[in-house]
Amino acid sequence: MKALLISILLFAWAGAALGAPPKGNAPKYDIRGYGDHSLWVFVNEIKSTFRKDTGIRLELLPEFAVASKGCAKGILHASHGIPGVDFGLVCCKLNDNVIRDYKLKVYPVLREPLGIIVNRSNPVDNLTMEQVAGIFSGRITNWKEVGGPDMKIVVVTRLHCPEHIPNWAHILGDPAYFADRKINVNSEPDMARTVFDFKGAIGHLEMTSIREWRPLKVLSINGVKPTSASMAKGLYPYHTELSVVTKGKAVGKIPVLIWYLRTSASIKKNVENYGMVQIK
Repeated sequence: MKALLISILLFAWAGAALGAPPKGNAPKYDIRGYGDHSLWVFVNEIKSTFRKDTGIRLELLPEFAVASKGCAKGILHASHGIPGVDFGLVCCKLNDNVIRDYKLKVYPVLREPLGIIVNRSNPVDNLTMEQVAGIFSGRITNWKEVGGPDMKIVVVTRLHCPEHIPNWAHILGDPAYFADRKINVNSEPDMARTVFDFKGAIGHLEMTSIREWRPLKVLSINGVKPTSASMAKGLYPYHTELSVVTKGKAVGKIPVLIWYLRTSASIKKNVENYGMVQIK
């Protein structure tokens, strides 16, 4: 809840235009969203296709540089916006108390893999889940212990949204389980830059951000790459559900967007580009 209260202040400071538009200024959209980076990037990418297929004008409020507050921004936008117009974007399984207190309805639409990333110079290509847990917990401290070079491991984490169930919880379920000696960053760009800068680094990053930062190496886990095919078969272990949230039941034209994200064949290539699967 503390993170949400902080986000309220940041949200107001950023000047995101919630509420009814000024009189005489007809909005140029039918529905509008805000929130999590991964789903924001994806929805922004398919926005024109969505309008072509449905005729619905979709707007996304610009992303602001507020570190680690994506889900909070989505929650606030949904809860303070116009019913049937405003929706939020979240990347975590939300705390039941938050859902109740903010009177939210959560609609999972896509499942996104969480990539385990290393510096491109690292010769290691694959780790087991046990090795990943050992590294992030601090039990394994040198790459030679997992078949790599004699090089110290630099653990990089982004332990966002601990009040919910975030994607990193699939690695180790609680922040207390992670290594004491680690670099904890505040944003996806910080994660990418840090792993890029340290030859011995290992981190975790959403596939949308990995696509933005191509000079990173994504490891296979138990011999499985984070692709749509492996996700669909339930073979890749690290992932999260991306959801649309609304205050109360989705109404107006928002249910069309939810249906579209879950089922449309028009966005299949976009889905596969990020290793995602649609939640039908």
